[in-house]
This record gives sequence, C-alpha cells and structure tokens, in this order.
Amino acid sequence: MGKQRLIVSLLLLSTGLMAGAFAWANDSKDLKNVQGQIASQKQELQQQKKQLSELQQQLAKDEQAISNLARELNQTQKKLTENETALARLDKEHQALNQQAEQQQQLLAEQLRAAYQNGRHDYVKLLLNGQDSTEIDRLLHYYAHINQARADALQQLTRTREQLADNRRQAEQSRNQLNQLLTRQQTERQKLSEQQAKRSQTAKQFNAALDQSNQRLNNLQQAANHLEQQIKAAQQRAAREQAARERAAREQAERERLAQPQGGTGRTPVVAKTSGNLAGLAKGTLPWPLKGSLIHRFGAARTSQLNWKGLLIGAPVGKEVSAIANGQVVYADWLSGFGMVMVIDHGKGYMSLYGHNQSLLRNPGDRVKAGQAIALSGESGGQDKSGLYFEIRYQGQAIDPLPWLTRG
Repeated sequence: MGKQRLIVSLLLLSTGLMAGAFAWANDSKDLKNVQGQIASQKQELQQQKKQLSELQQQLAKDEQAISNLARELNQTQKKLTENETALARLDKEHQALNQQAEQQQQLLAEQLRAAYQNGRHDYVKLLLNGQDSTEIDRLLHYYAHINQARADALQQLTRTREQLADNRRQAEQSRNQLNQLLTRQQTERQKLSEQQAKRSQTAKQFNAALDQSNQRLNNLQQAANHLEQQIKAAQQRAAREQAARERAAREQAERERLAQPQGGTGRTPVVAKTSGNLAGLAKGTLPWPLKGSLIHRFGAARTSQLNWKGLLIGAPVGKEVSAIANGQVVYADWLSGFGMVMVIDHGKGYMSLYGHNQSLLRNPGDRVKAGQAIALSGESGGQDKSGLYFEIRYQGQAIDPLPWLTRG
C-alpha cells in the first residue's frame, strides 16, 4: 500500500513538472513574440522618423527654391514697372518735342516768307535813291535782327531734332529691354509654377507622414523650441551689435571732444531720434504687416497643449508684407514649422517676426523702415493655407500684437 502511494506521488510530480515545462515554453514563446513586435515597431518608428526628416529636408529645399524664384520675379516685376514708366515718359516727351518742332518749323517758314517779301530791293532802292544814311542803318539793323532770329530758329530746330533722335534711341532701347524683361518674367513664372507644384506634393506627403506617425504635436513643439533658440541667438547678436555701436559712438564723441578747441564749438549735440521705432510708438498706431482676414488670434488654442503666440493672417500668395516699424533684420531664413521667416529687431528689447512667407526680400543686417516691403506672403513651412504668421516679442517673450496695431 505504501509503495503504491509512492508511485502515485511520483507520477503526480512528473506530470506537474511537465506541465510547468510546457507553460514555461509557451511563456518564453510569447515573450519572444512580444520582443519581436517591439523590435519591429522600433524599426518602423525609426523608418518613419527618417522619412519625416527626408521630407522635411526636401520641403525646405523646395520652399527655399520658391523663395529665390519669387524674389527674382518680384525684382523683374519692379524693373518692368520702372521700364514702363520710363517708356511712357519718353513717349510723352516725344509728343512734346514733335509739337515743339512743328512750331519752330512754322516760325521759320514765316520768317523766310517775310524775308522773301521784303527782299533786298528795299535796301537797293535806298542806295539808288540816295536815302538818308540813318534810315539805311535802321534797315540794316532790322535785316540783321531778322537774319539772327532766323539763324536762332534754325539752331533751335536742329537741337529739337537731335533731341527727337535721342528720344527715339532711348525709346527703342527701353522697348527692347521691356521685351527681354517680359520674356524673363514668363520664364520665371513658369519655373515658379513648376516649383510650387513640386512643393505642394512634398508638403502633402510630409503632413500625411506626420499624421500617420502621430508626430504633429511633437513637430510643433520642436519647431517652437527651435524658434525660441533662433530668437535668443538673434537677441544676443543684436545686443552685441548694439553694444559695439554704443562703444563706437562714445569713442567718436570722445575724439570729437578732444579735437575741439578750448571753449567748445558752440554746436548743439545731435540727439538720436526714436520716432518710428517700436519702443517709441504708442499702442494702436502700428500699421498691419499685411491686409487680410484674421484666422487665428494670440492665445487661441492651437492644439490641446499649445496656444498661438501670434496672429495668423490669411491672404493670397505673393502679397507684399511690410515692416511694422523701423529696425534691423536679424534673421532671414527657412525654419522648420514656420517656413521662410524674418525677424526684425526694433531696439529696446522689441522684435517682430514674420513667418510662412513665400519669399524674403531683405537680408540679415539690412535696415528697414516702417511700411517697407520685406517679404511676400505664402504657405511655407508645410502650411495648407496661404498668408502670414506674425508675432511681436518683448525681451524674448511673445506678446499680443493686436493692441499695437491700428484698428479697423
């Protein structure tokens, strides 16, 4: 009986060990499956990140090419306008010269007719009839005056005809230039159209890849962080440049002081004006950088975790964007999430930012004035709506632009 119990116990133990072994084998297989899925997902994620990076690089390349083409087209258009204005002036001048030549020819004809009618017979008669020498002198002076007037009229007519010939040459040259500019404009428009179509396709692929990988929020956050870094770097550069300018001004003032004779020059020192600078202007007086519909306001929700730090103004592609105040361009380049971006330093800690442009018309270091064209509105940065993203910053922090801009 004891022996049978022992056998039963051993059988039960053996069965338990086998079941445990089978369970361990199944768990191990499940673990390997899970590890394989994790590895596959990691690989897929890396592939998605690589694809996003490549698409973003291609988008930057496409939009920078569009910026260059649009800038060239803008310059060509301005040359065309200047050329057309010059040609219109030349045409008007040509009409005036023609009228002047006709009047001079008519005057000369009248003078020749008068000379012919009087002829030399009066003078001959005077000599033959023994007329008074005083009368003869008077007539000689009269004929001399008539001859001089005729010579002057001929000279004026010759000059007018020379001016007309020069006018025709200038007009012909201007028309040739106009035709060349029109041909160049058509070529540039075609290139721009082709590049925009390519960019549109890249932007769609990029945005689709963002949605597929659920990276849109992360991409916006990275873009915002990158923007903060660029603005901080621009602030530091602006501060260094301002310090250098102030140091140079102090040194110049000291040199002038030392160069002055005892007692001074009596001149009143020149004080720098702040008119036009953002720091010296009242709120509600700044011009809008672009006329269009207000799509998003400062502080409005952009995502569940992000708010707008500026204004999004809707407008067609290619509309001129203007500086809101005097300042210096401290950044002008493509930036992820914001496209073609320009940042202007207005002094005293104030900066303005203009994003999603099609093209930038000014370069870093350029001085700009309030109302001056600095960019062309667009949809760069992967946007699907054209317009302008606009910010005002004080000491690096975004502030609501609306109270600063003119109402209505």
